[in-house]
Amino acid sequence: MSTENIPQSEPLRNDQVQNNAGGFSWAVDDMQRLRRFLCLGCEGGTYYQGEKELGIENAKSILKLIENGRGVEVVETIKTYSIEGRTSKQNPIMFALALCAKSTDLPTKRAAYGSLSDICRIPTHLFMFIKYAHALGQNWGRAQRRAVSKWYTEQNPSKLAMAITKYQNREGYSHRDILRLSHPSTNDALLCFLFDYITHGLQKAIENLNKPKESTNGDHTTEDKTDKDQPQVQQQQQQGNLNDEDDETNNKKLVTIEQLKDFLETVEKAKTSTNEDELITAIRQHHLVREHMPTNMLNSKSIWSVLLEKMPLTAMIRNLGKMSEIDLLSENSDAEKRVVERLKNREQLQRARIHPFNILVALETYKQGKGFKGKLQWQVSKQVKDALEEAFYLSFKYVKPTNQRYLLGLDVSGSMSGGTINGSPSVTPAVGSCAMCMVTVRTEPYAKVS
Repeated sequence: MSTENIPQSEPLRNDQVQNNAGGFSWAVDDMQRLRRFLCLGCEGGTYYQGEKELGIENAKSILKLIENGRGVEVVETIKTYSIEGRTSKQNPIMFALALCAKSTDLPTKRAAYGSLSDICRIPTHLFMFIKYAHALGQNWGRAQRRAVSKWYTEQNPSKLAMAITKYQNREGYSHRDILRLSHPSTNDALLCFLFDYITHGLQKAIENLNKPKESTNGDHTTEDKTDKDQPQVQQQQQQGNLNDEDDETNNKKLVTIEQLKDFLETVEKAKTSTNEDELITAIRQHHLVREHMPTNMLNSKSIWSVLLEKMPLTAMIRNLGKMSEIDLLSENSDAEKRVVERLKNREQLQRARIHPFNILVALETYKQGKGFKGKLQWQVSKQVKDALEEAFYLSFKYVKPTNQRYLLGLDVSGSMSGGTINGSPSVTPAVGSCAMCMVTVRTEPYAKVS
């Protein structure tokens, strides 16, 4: 019988297996399933399989790889996908890492915690990892306390100061919660000051500066070191690894306690400020970001105009709707020109490592003229919309070709025109699959679509 006449409900060969749709296809091995999960996740499930069921299935595949002695390989795969920016969302990355960290396989556990600082580059990632780790096992073992403590104590103080004030709490955790659970200990006076600020507030941290302290187990404060003892922290001594992919400005180094105090005092004052000029000065002098601004001042065109001057590319794309709503991106305005120029800048796109799918989501959302959550509505700027589309195509150029031969088959059934993918309501499976197919066709020399 010709294979063209065999229905999908029957196998073509004996090595095919039945899938969730009832048809037959070739089995996906556990490592392939891991890679697929890291890229696609399970948010919202699929047309044929629920989110919870899909999540359990992927977790079982990861556990099976660990049981078969491939746990370290799993961690390396997670690390590679995270660092190279191959995924559009971090949730699958953090869940898979937490699963490895909570494993009873010692090499896997060591590899997972050893990679924590490389994979969790900003507090959002760290809090997400801790949330998943808590769900998998509520006890904080020695390995987890040590790894999380190390995440804090190995940071450059200036970058850590920016991070703890920009990302104050996520996923139900605050930095104060994490410090109390991990008990970091350090001899660095700048870090001790920051830890005091996190746990006791700025005023208490300033009062504690000149009080001698004795090192105790689980106490982040140690012997007294003021500016006279440690006026500067050399960059080579405190390189840190908080490489926020959103932070193109590489915020100004704060190398003394006095400078840290000045920065934190500015942040605290900004929280309740209603003075535009005061906030604009703080933004320019201390590189404050949107998260530092009081909510009641986020409708100010002047504030957003200054924020835009140094705003990281990912944050800029995320806030296009808001900036359009307050009419900052009006036709032929300086702000509109700045946004368009940056969206078309190849070097900035490459440095920001923005996934093509995220640009597609931003484009589809922006051209709707309204958000899918909340009441935000805006007048669409044609120049910005066209620049987003160009940025989408430019982002393909940073995908390295494998030079392998590909035959891509696209599902054109009715199920592809409904629902969402990756939790993104602006993109249907049909649009998403075509976009990702385009990535392969534009980067691979030997690709055919049918």
